[in-house]
Amino acid sequence: MTPKRDIERVLEHWLDDGIDQMPDRVYLTILDRVERQPQQRAWRVSWRDSHVNSYVKPLLAIAAVVVIAVAGIAILGRPSNSDVGGAVSPAPSPSPESSPSPAVSAAPSVSPSANAVYPAWFTGGTDGAGILPAGSQTTQSFMGGATFTVPEGWVNDVDNPDEYGLFPDTPANEAEYASSRRIAQAIFMTKVDTPWLICEEAGEAKGATAAELADSLAANEAFATSEPVEVTIGGLSGRRIDFQLDPAWTGSCALRPGDPPTMDYKDNRGRGIFLDRPDGGKLLIIVDSLNPAGFEAHLAEAMPIIESLQFDTSQ
Repeated sequence: MTPKRDIERVLEHWLDDGIDQMPDRVYLTILDRVERQPQQRAWRVSWRDSHVNSYVKPLLAIAAVVVIAVAGIAILGRPSNSDVGGAVSPAPSPSPESSPSPAVSAAPSVSPSANAVYPAWFTGGTDGAGILPAGSQTTQSFMGGATFTVPEGWVNDVDNPDEYGLFPDTPANEAEYASSRRIAQAIFMTKVDTPWLICEEAGEAKGATAAELADSLAANEAFATSEPVEVTIGGLSGRRIDFQLDPAWTGSCALRPGDPPTMDYKDNRGRGIFLDRPDGGKLLIIVDSLNPAGFEAHLAEAMPIIESLQFDTSQ
């Protein structure tokens, strides 16, 4: 039987049987990876939303079939180097005169740094640099290498093409992480279109520009906000606005899986800085605190870091 037919039979077997289970070891490993993902700030979509878990098993079953299919394609699509007698000839070495193939740019790596060290109490870092030394820093993947300056005691837990996170190594953050697996006070930067802040039930900020996003937040009856202020950060222009859920808002934020029963999203305080990116998209920088009493002190430490940001505006 030919290798091609062997692969076809394997694929038919998987598809006909309708695989809907996986070994317990694989499933538990995946759950452990999910638990160790960086904890989502209150104003971000949570990886732990209840509707996600109900889809984990069937999606993974589909993924298993796709992996086998790709492997089959790789085998079947491999060019034959057979001689007349059936022996496989070694692949020819490229001659010195042959032109090299065009280089293909690899996607930015999002694997953890081999040298990343996090505070002992924090187990959620996946692709960050860990504890940062005081002084000038550069993002590895986010915004093409933005630069900024931090004082001693700050930690980078997320750095990928779409988001970047910082938090101070403080007793307040350690205590909150121990009780809820969340960071109490942080800085977070992300590329956005229509973000929702604090909770999805309060609605999205909408607009084609950074100014429109800030203005739509100010007009949302679910929020109590400051007046939007024009700002320029690192060569990008936009608007800044402080926000919290309006105490008079009749709606409520549903607790998400992992939230402690005492979680009250009306305690959240945030400063949103919406900026227009050179490529036409928007950038959102959030300074947030789950503890209203600590928000002003957190702002005083966070804003010098944000104001030191420099972006490559030529992109």
